[in-house]
Amino acid sequence: MSECNGKVIAFVINSLEGGGAERVICNLLHTMQSTFVAQNCKVYLVLLDNLPEQQQCPDYVEKITLNSQCKLVTSYLQFNQWMKNIQPDILVSFLTRSNIVTTLIGKRHNISTIISERVNTSSHFATARSGFISKLMVKAVYPKATFVVPVSQGVMRDLVQNYAVPEAKCTVMYNAYDQTLLAEKANQVVSDLPTQPYLIGIGRLMPNKNFSLLINAFAKSNSQRDLVILGQGPELPVLTNLVKTLGLEKSVHLLGFKENPYPYLKNADYLVSTSNAEGFPNGIAEAMCLGKPVIATNCQSGPAEILTGDDNQQTNSYLCADHGILCHVNNVEAVSQAINAIEAQGEIEDYQQKSLKRAASFSYDAMQSTFSQLLNAAFQSKVK
Repeated sequence: MSECNGKVIAFVINSLEGGGAERVICNLLHTMQSTFVAQNCKVYLVLLDNLPEQQQCPDYVEKITLNSQCKLVTSYLQFNQWMKNIQPDILVSFLTRSNIVTTLIGKRHNISTIISERVNTSSHFATARSGFISKLMVKAVYPKATFVVPVSQGVMRDLVQNYAVPEAKCTVMYNAYDQTLLAEKANQVVSDLPTQPYLIGIGRLMPNKNFSLLINAFAKSNSQRDLVILGQGPELPVLTNLVKTLGLEKSVHLLGFKENPYPYLKNADYLVSTSNAEGFPNGIAEAMCLGKPVIATNCQSGPAEILTGDDNQQTNSYLCADHGILCHVNNVEAVSQAINAIEAQGEIEDYQQKSLKRAASFSYDAMQSTFSQLLNAAFQSKVK
């Protein structure tokens, strides 16, 4: 990666609070460490907000913490002030506010920008009170970035069709997963595993994750297994009451948030994801890295792309695809039938092999190769 030699690179994100994008940016910095050190690059990680940190960036990176208090204008002013002193050769950002600020400041200082979109923009802002304004800002600013890095084909299609981002500027970069580390975490001993065979759902207990659909579909299915749900959130009372109403207290286990969910995932027979929207569902990819079969709703975006290879795949009910089973969104009957289908003789074992094969697409080598090419292109492309 000769274009990188001796350059100054600033990565930008809102904070390092717990979350998928925060984990991905730290993983990317770890993945690129050998390249950046060998090429004598100076690397910064700029945090716009001074918030508790759940993710750790590597030691070779100089971390700068601003205090914008989650405000866009303050983020712009503080980051612009820092930029005046440093003048990096390239800016790389994750998450909407960081992407907007970074793109605008990159244009102002004539610095190339790579912005990464980790969620489906339209779905993400669909219910937020400020969603309309956020969408307008994305449409006005994102096309000005040098390169845009969607996490999936579905996220890219949304940006191109709805936010005027030129497709030629887009490069999909999947999240990457350390399968060795996942296996180590999965082998840790926990004391509250169910004694019966079970299927599992994992995620924050909020309406968008639609765990009520999973519970209702499980109740309608012929499954003789138990159901384990890991997560905490505002829907807990609703879900607890639903389990009681359906008389499933003995077979549905709401085990709360687990800092290490992987032993529970490893010991499950398969994963079911019933979300209404995703960007790129880390839980599905991690399950496949552990060789777990997956049933998922065909929400925007990611599940269809992972399970079928086609981000535009449609289904009215459920589809037994190349890498897993895809179900129509918010369709109890479809998920119930998919549960019956995957529990048929030999299907779980078959989909275990399919999951492991698909997991090879989510390697750190693939991430490093994609990002290195993007950096080279960005260094050669000065802002007009």
